Amino acid sequence: MSAWSSPRGKHSGFALIEILVVIILIGLLAGGYFALRGRGGPEGESEPRFPGEAQTLPGKAIQKGESVECMNNLSQLRQMIQMETIDTESYPPALDPNWRVALKCPVSGYAYVYDPASGQVYCPTPGHEKY
Repeated sequence: MSAWSSPRGKHSGFALIEILVVIILIGLLAGGYFALRGRGGPEGESEPRFPGEAQTLPGKAIQKGESVECMNNLSQLRQMIQMETIDTESYPPALDPNWRVALKCPVSGYAYVYDPASGQVYCPTPGHEKY
């Protein structure tokens, strides 16, 4: 019998790798929990969220990602309006839901505002006017 085996020949207790795996899993679960808390949590999902609300680092990263997504959505909408204007030689009367572009801001859930007279589209969410 070696010094490393148990008297019954079976492994008893935790190995170092098993303990590290458990610690990593607990860390991932805690990180996910705090990311949701920084985002408003499940109880705040139905209410509109605005920039400046996140308190945790993961929450701030999620919020920045949503702001970039809003900016990209507006860019795509503006390009589609421009292509429609080239085809028809006038601004479209409304935003077409078949364009396969999100028509709502991912931060607040508010619909993008479109002015058919000028062909301008913008986000009504406070802090996103510059997009």
